[in-house]
Amino acid sequence: MNKILVVMLVVLTISAPFFSKASAAAQSSKLSHGSPQGVGMDPSTLEQIDSVVQEALNNKVTPGAVVLVAKDGKIVKESAYGYAEKYDMGVLLENPRKMKKKTMFDLASVTKVMGTTQGIMKLVSEEKLSLNDRVAMYIPDFASNGKEEVTIADLLTHTSGLTPWQPTYFHAENSTEVLDYINALPLEYETGTDRRYSDFSFMMLGFVIEEISGQRLDEYLSENIYQPLKMKDTMFNPSDHLDNNIAATSWGNPFEYKMVDDPNFGYTVPEDAEDFKRWRNETLIGEVNDGNSYYANGGIAGHAGLFSTARDLAVLGQAMLNGGNYGKVELYDNSVIESFTMAQRFGQGYGWELNKSWYMGDKHSQSAFGHTGFTGTQVIFDPEYNLQIILLTNKQNNGPLESGSYPSTGGLSKQVVNIVYESIQ
Repeated sequence: MNKILVVMLVVLTISAPFFSKASAAAQSSKLSHGSPQGVGMDPSTLEQIDSVVQEALNNKVTPGAVVLVAKDGKIVKESAYGYAEKYDMGVLLENPRKMKKKTMFDLASVTKVMGTTQGIMKLVSEEKLSLNDRVAMYIPDFASNGKEEVTIADLLTHTSGLTPWQPTYFHAENSTEVLDYINALPLEYETGTDRRYSDFSFMMLGFVIEEISGQRLDEYLSENIYQPLKMKDTMFNPSDHLDNNIAATSWGNPFEYKMVDDPNFGYTVPEDAEDFKRWRNETLIGEVNDGNSYYANGGIAGHAGLFSTARDLAVLGQAMLNGGNYGKVELYDNSVIESFTMAQRFGQGYGWELNKSWYMGDKHSQSAFGHTGFTGTQVIFDPEYNLQIILLTNKQNNGPLESGSYPSTGGLSKQVVNIVYESIQ
């Protein structure tokens, strides 16, 4: 009996390192194409995505879209639909430009999580930053008008008390002036007492990354996140020669003009829209739609400005699902990812959104996390299923509705996501 016990102990002791090595290898897996059947998904169910997206195109929710689904490191669906550019300032093009799988999109607020939050996660993992640090430790001039105790965690959870939105471009022409503008602002509410989604919080996080790294935000993210992962189609301010590869967005900035001009549109600002002389009057291609990013920050900001493809985003998504590794690239510790993607305040993570059924569907696990962008972009990641669903659209190129708003792609995303989960056998 004792001999058997000893043998069992020896086997377990010898086997353990091999299990851990296998686990480590799995966690560093790189994306490749595979069949739905190979990862336990029903292909006929997945095919329903095509008709759902086509219906959205027919109903003018968006002129085009790209959908990518990957499970267990295998891309099981990657499809392009409709047009990357259908209208030019409201005029239907004679030869609309077709959407392609590798079309680049203005990610809008997906920048917050696939850009800025990535940088913060890396700095935290390298112990160059703590979530409990006061923002004023890095940017002393921020400590005014009640902002003295605001922390990095407050910014990440949208609980800082900073205003959700103001048109900084009426008062600032570059990022230095934007930072001065935010430093001088008072809080709108007491820090930590409410969650009000704020572009300004992520602008400040971008400035913190720049202060710690000594680099512009785009340079830091490129050098530390995108280049190591060979994400060649992910960047701020794409050059003009890439325009044919980029999905067109809005016809100028009609939505933001209305935000400033119409007090009944949901925003109260003291500025007069007619006083701003740089409103764009052309179809935007390769220029970030967001005004605070474009007009005031030169296209490089913590809240908006990043362009990318579904494939590139899936590489970064897989790195997160792998626990911070991709092949031989190590971005950050798994413990950092777990912290950022679990409920922290008001049911949301650090930067990441949780349990948003309106675009994440009804069937995701409790560990799923994601984010959306104003231009019609959605990313959803579910570690429990080793699953990612990326839906990128250029809904703004259809033009605004009579109300001045744009159709929501949340319903389309919810349908797509639900189909993906239903396909898992």
